[in-house]
Amino acid sequence: MYVRKLLLGAAFAAMIAEPAVAAQSLQPGYSSFWWTQIDLNLALEATSNGANGFKIGLVDTGIVAGNAELAGRVSSVSSCAAVTFKCSNGVNDDNGHGTATAAIAAGSTVTGGWMSGVAPRATIIEEKVLNAQGSGYDSDVANGIVKAVDGGALVVNLSLTYTPTAKVVNAINYAASKGAIVVFAGGNSAAPLNGGANSAGYSAAALNRLAFVGSVNSNNQLSSFSNTPGSGSAIAGSVKDSYASLWLMAPGERIVAPGIQYGANAYAYWTGTSMAAPMVTGALALLETTWPVLVRNGTATQIMFQTATNLGAAGVDTTFGNGLLDVSRAFQPIGSLSVTTASGKSMAVSQLSTSVLTGGALGSLSKISAQLSNYTSFDSYQRNYLVNLSSLIGKQSTTGSAAAATAKPPTVSTYKSPFADGESYTFGFVDQDQPEPDVLSDAPHNSYAEAADALGNAPPAWYVTYRSGSDMALTVGRGLSGASAFSGAFWGSGSDEAAQADALGISGTFLNFAQGGSFMAYGSSIAPGTTVAFAASDTRAFEGQGTDALDSASSDALYQPSAAAMSMGFNTRLNGWWSAGLSVAALDEQDGLLGTTYDSSGPLGFGDQHRSVAVDATSAFKLTDNIDLLFDAMFAYTDGASVSEGLISEVSPITARAFGASISDKNVFRDGDRLTFGVKKPLRALSGTASLATTSVDADGYATTTTTKENPTPSGDETDLSLHYAAPLDSGLNLDSMVEYSNDANNTAGANAVTAAVNFRVTF
Repeated sequence: MYVRKLLLGAAFAAMIAEPAVAAQSLQPGYSSFWWTQIDLNLALEATSNGANGFKIGLVDTGIVAGNAELAGRVSSVSSCAAVTFKCSNGVNDDNGHGTATAAIAAGSTVTGGWMSGVAPRATIIEEKVLNAQGSGYDSDVANGIVKAVDGGALVVNLSLTYTPTAKVVNAINYAASKGAIVVFAGGNSAAPLNGGANSAGYSAAALNRLAFVGSVNSNNQLSSFSNTPGSGSAIAGSVKDSYASLWLMAPGERIVAPGIQYGANAYAYWTGTSMAAPMVTGALALLETTWPVLVRNGTATQIMFQTATNLGAAGVDTTFGNGLLDVSRAFQPIGSLSVTTASGKSMAVSQLSTSVLTGGALGSLSKISAQLSNYTSFDSYQRNYLVNLSSLIGKQSTTGSAAAATAKPPTVSTYKSPFADGESYTFGFVDQDQPEPDVLSDAPHNSYAEAADALGNAPPAWYVTYRSGSDMALTVGRGLSGASAFSGAFWGSGSDEAAQADALGISGTFLNFAQGGSFMAYGSSIAPGTTVAFAASDTRAFEGQGTDALDSASSDALYQPSAAAMSMGFNTRLNGWWSAGLSVAALDEQDGLLGTTYDSSGPLGFGDQHRSVAVDATSAFKLTDNIDLLFDAMFAYTDGASVSEGLISEVSPITARAFGASISDKNVFRDGDRLTFGVKKPLRALSGTASLATTSVDADGYATTTTTKENPTPSGDETDLSLHYAAPLDSGLNLDSMVEYSNDANNTAGANAVTAAVNFRVTF
């Protein structure tokens, strides 16, 4: 069957021979005016690398391979595919139409600025099937499609009349079987496509890889000559896709492209749907280069149709089809983005929220956060996008380990009552309206207690201490940490060593991680100069509340653990000026890991439960009657855990350490006062790994999810310099003040903090 002349309105209004044509608003090395119309920009070109190496097939009048727009990118497999006539000049274009359409689809962006193609780095496979007059037969066209696809073309442009003969339909089906898309110009007869008639014989795959393109002017109005999709359909068995559902619009009037008829380096204005079609072809090349999965799934055209800008009636219509090609929208995610968990499940990014509150020995989890900041996700078309999931990790304020002192309530009331033989008890309580009921220690941030206070029914914060002379002391309480009570029981309440150990805060680290519920401490002399001590503390929920309720109380109360800790040990006086102590501690955390808390069922959990043990060694030296020196060091070990859900599959055992020293001077400014200077390295993880799910996409678009062992150790190494001053004032009023400077606060590199507090205690 003879196909009518296929120049398709390529009448030339002017030959571009003089630079005055720059009135077309073309900028050298940038783009043609229609780039803006189809929402194409240099950023998208960079994202897709200009479809570098992607093979575009053009079935047309041939090509001038040496044209400046195309030089170096015309494949050697290009040929004369005509079977009804001989190509006396081979694949060389002796009409001009083929070179123009090739340049619109894939012209260079660096050839002087007359025009820029949509896919400027694509490889071109030209199959010449039309003669110098722009005419050919369906057998020529069909052979051209087949040869282009066999040459490796994944998108084939046909800026010629759509005549769905059996030969052409079979060639389209063959192209689809090889994963190639076929793009037809809609035609220039100002009539419905194919005269409104249906076309049949297509494969289902072909309908997913077939597109028709109509023309609009620079105002996005239907070109007077452009065909419309009409009410016809393409049919594959029982499946019927309307032409309108397979139709896009693109600019097709006064398009600047090479006009070789006027000279080897001439440009011309071209008009017709022949010019609109290669814009869609080039855009499909950009899309499939960026996401090869679209080639395999045959979904690139669906994305183009779904993201087109509506020009007519809402939805698909018989005039504009899906609407105007919009390249930028086609590159944006469609549907909900999702990530792949370590177990291979999908989690919607929109449903992910902060599930970790960092702190303690792990710092800000900066290394894991860095991986999450460029994390691979997928849209509904399986296209991969990088998303920033670092917000899954919430960060506590960058304060030092003694920062809780600023939140201490300003008043503590105590009552001492002496009994016979030196026995006494002390009772203390904390104002319930205060935000942080942490009186006895410079403990880490106690968000459990803050959450309870936010709910309006914080647990009573109180303690009672009973002493039997200097031989035994027992403290019980609620709402506080047991760290300070343990120091008193271990060294003797009111002793120089107890005051220094409490201020340094190393031996009570585990007790601080488990504060907020009940606590107790017991110490007893077992021999002259030797004391044994025991303490326990927990975060168990208070009356009527569970940890779930705390989760919604405040942002700082996210995923609090149910933790319990205990410490036990002994100290002995080795001589008149040297005492040494050794203790062990155990910590059991639910939804927690050395002070970092999380939702174990959320996207970033580290295991349901962790158990830690620690050994602490202390030496105290009395340099003079008033000056004391203390050294304290702790080494901790935490077990690993397997994680059933989320982005982490496993956490290995973790080791951590803490150490510090303090020097104290009494009676500095007045009788009974104490000035203490401390240097401390709070608990910091030294080793360990967390297996984080990471997804990569290969060159063929296949996604593979594996786990990468990330180091959870902190980015910084906190150093605290502190100065404490305590003094009895008049009428039972006692002053307790401190200032602390923290370098790499919260073990976060570059985070510095200054903390200051002044507290008063009233004794009756």
